[in-house]
Amino acid sequence: MTDTIKKSILANEEKMIADRRCMHENPELSMKEVKTTAFIKKELEAMGFNPVEIDPTGLMVEINPESKGKTVLLRADIDALPIKETNDFDFKSQVEGVSHACGHDIHAAMLLNATKALLKVKDDLNGRVRIIFQPGEETGEGGRAVVSGGYTKDVDTGFAIHIHTAWDLGKAATGYGEVMANNTFFTVKFKGTSAHSSTPYQGNDAMLMLANFINVAYAIQARKIDNVFHPVVLNLGVVEGGSASNAVAADIRLDGSFRSFSNESVDFMVKELEKVAKLSAEIYGGEADFDYHMGAGAVINEEKSTDLSVKIAREIFGEENVSTDLKLAGSEDFGFYLSGYKDVPGIKGTYMFIGGRDPENKATYPQNHATDFNPDERAMKYGAELLARYAYDYLKK
Repeated sequence: MTDTIKKSILANEEKMIADRRCMHENPELSMKEVKTTAFIKKELEAMGFNPVEIDPTGLMVEINPESKGKTVLLRADIDALPIKETNDFDFKSQVEGVSHACGHDIHAAMLLNATKALLKVKDDLNGRVRIIFQPGEETGEGGRAVVSGGYTKDVDTGFAIHIHTAWDLGKAATGYGEVMANNTFFTVKFKGTSAHSSTPYQGNDAMLMLANFINVAYAIQARKIDNVFHPVVLNLGVVEGGSASNAVAADIRLDGSFRSFSNESVDFMVKELEKVAKLSAEIYGGEADFDYHMGAGAVINEEKSTDLSVKIAREIFGEENVSTDLKLAGSEDFGFYLSGYKDVPGIKGTYMFIGGRDPENKATYPQNHATDFNPDERAMKYGAELLARYAYDYLKK
């Protein structure tokens, strides 16, 4: 039956590429993928599905929905980026300032093709396949919406892939355990009292509150974190405030973020940063508000799920072309599926990159988020086969 899957994917390769190019020409930003979702919905309806809408712009369908067997989840993201495309091919973005510079058009087209292939072998599956076209990966909103909406409930394993031009065509990369970091954004607002610079003692200087917070926040990372086994990367990126060079600053806002590899590290950092913000304000007679949200959960690849993905990838790409030592500080909101979000626990599953760079074609070299991102479309047939094979191999009778 694996031959049936491969033949189906190859038979629909031209259609898959055409689908990708259609979506590439019409990119839409996170949680605004109205036309993209309409296009995907039409394709799914042509296959016989009645797609379930994931608010606001996601879709879910199931193969063998009545099955009492196990459930495999396959996911593709569908959103684009606020990046002006500089490619000059005939299917370049037609939307000013927006482009598919991270390959999500490719992901969606690959999953559509994989879905067609799985329909041909559905009677050989001892379980159901839950297929999700997810909005808003770039902002993390989509992953949170899927998990909060209950779409990961009762899933036995989940799988997602990402095309990337850091790797050559015909290669794949994954890892075991913590392979990609979570990302948490926070804002601190310090409120003091203004005064003339000639009489600063009559005010409560928000600048001093900020200065104290910055020093202690970085000290938390350097002195209160085991950065060998539980690393945290902290960045304080934006400061806004004050009104005049000869006045004590009354209001200052700081925006920052941090990355780690566990929910425990997130809880610790949030607690410590909020405490330091409040104390920094109190010392200088002011107040502080602290707010945060997670942009992505940590991608934690479960062992057996990863074993399966590696086995399939090596059958497709060859033993020597699949690496298993991946670990990145970058983030991906499939991590919410795997590590959980709020009170929803994570599922078992795995995440993999496939190469999209042709060593003999420099046009494919620009990496993800570049204005001229242009991965080799020949990678798509491999990605579609990986997705379909993962579900099939897990559920086959």
